[in-house]
Order: sequence, then structure tokens, then C-alpha cells
Amino acid sequence: MADKDQKCAHPSCICRAAADSKYCSAFCEGASDKPDITCNCGHPGCTVGA
Repeated sequence: MADKDQKCAHPSCICRAAADSKYCSAFCEGASDKPDITCNCGHPGCTVGA
């Protein structure tokens, strides 16, 4: 389980991981092996992909 303060494991994302995952979203989990892409998780406040 992810710690409540753990950053999403996707290298380009700035969000916090979900309580039951190392990632904040299905997008980040599916894109975790592509560190050169921008983050498009869609969470408010995550402006990495904007």
C-alpha cells in the first residue's frame, strides 16, 4: 500500500499516489515505463502535461 504522502511512481507526474497503489491513476500506471512523456492524468493541480 502507498503511504499517504508518497508521490505517484510515474516519473513525469507530481500527484500523490492513491491509497492502494503506487500511482495516482490508471493513466500513470499504464505509462510508467515511458518516462519521457508528459503526464496526462487529468488531476487538478497536476500541470506537468499542461
